[in-house]
Amino acid sequence: MNVIRTITFKLQLPGGGPPALLDTMRAYTTAFSTSAQWGFENHTWNKVENHKATYKAVREAVPDLPSSLVQGARDCACEALKAVKCKTVPERKPLAAMRYNQRVITVNLIHGIATIASVKGRIKAAFPISEYHRQYLSWTVTSSTLSCDRKKRVFYLHISMEHPDVKPVKEIRVLGIDRGIVNVAVCSNNTFFNSKHVKNTRAKYAHLRKELQSKGTRAAKRKLRKIARRERRFVTDANHCISKQIVSSDYTVFALEDLSKIRVQKRRSRSFNRKLNSWTFYELEQFLRYKAEALGKQVLLVDARYTSQKCSACGHTYKGNREGSSFRCRKCGFQLHADLNAARNIAQAGTSCLSRLPVNQPHVACL
Repeated sequence: MNVIRTITFKLQLPGGGPPALLDTMRAYTTAFSTSAQWGFENHTWNKVENHKATYKAVREAVPDLPSSLVQGARDCACEALKAVKCKTVPERKPLAAMRYNQRVITVNLIHGIATIASVKGRIKAAFPISEYHRQYLSWTVTSSTLSCDRKKRVFYLHISMEHPDVKPVKEIRVLGIDRGIVNVAVCSNNTFFNSKHVKNTRAKYAHLRKELQSKGTRAAKRKLRKIARRERRFVTDANHCISKQIVSSDYTVFALEDLSKIRVQKRRSRSFNRKLNSWTFYELEQFLRYKAEALGKQVLLVDARYTSQKCSACGHTYKGNREGSSFRCRKCGFQLHADLNAARNIAQAGTSCLSRLPVNQPHVACL
């Protein structure tokens, strides 16, 4: 099973490095725009046809741009045209990120050195290798992307790596996980991850945001952006910790509800809508996926309908079974915490799904 990761490094460039890379980004954007314009006018995203029609013109417009970067810009333009079905001309910012293939960049993770092609020749850059990154030294580099933070005047190298030797776990033990607003996650093994600390912290930021918005000054707006980033980092860290604890358990299959359409429903109140829109259920799902993948485990999605109304003991489904956080089956009298009952229903649905699908698939959906 192939595992793909993208790791990011902050580059340390020589004196003439930043201007050369900025010029390379502008030339890359010119090549992208030329290919995108031709593809839009001819209503095609075929890379071969685009190459034959635009390569000569692009080489004349940006003669110093390496040919591999010209081809990379063309490929990005064709992919963007395909995404919009040639209905509009894809636009790209002058200093947007550039995609590099292995012919125009050489990365040495052991010594922390990268040689990057530019309009002014090869540039040698250094980047620090932390203890965390050393686990990727034996992985294979597949592609690289160069980005620029104009405000900080810093360049970042994003390296995509592949590790094909992760063996899938053969033993099947399904854990149902119910994600919610009150409880971040409730597992079918009676484990609760309460969001009290997260909720209190977000309430503090909401109060501070309300006060700053009432002022409306430039300093207040700067502070708003700062606390927004801080709040985002806090929630992301909480999701990381929860997903790591879940994945490191003895279970090998993690069943989740498919919540892709949770926001397409009738709204209740303004405060509930705010909570629903700030609910980071998908981020937790992403973290669970890539952490499970690295261990040879898998994540599957099950139908979210009636998981809160169905009795996990007898299977009786009735809307009145649940009242807030309490669940009491009107048929058999079974009582349990509503979220835990839903988690057990999700685990049962996951087990049923695995009985109909191959178990060696890393990501499956059962709707």
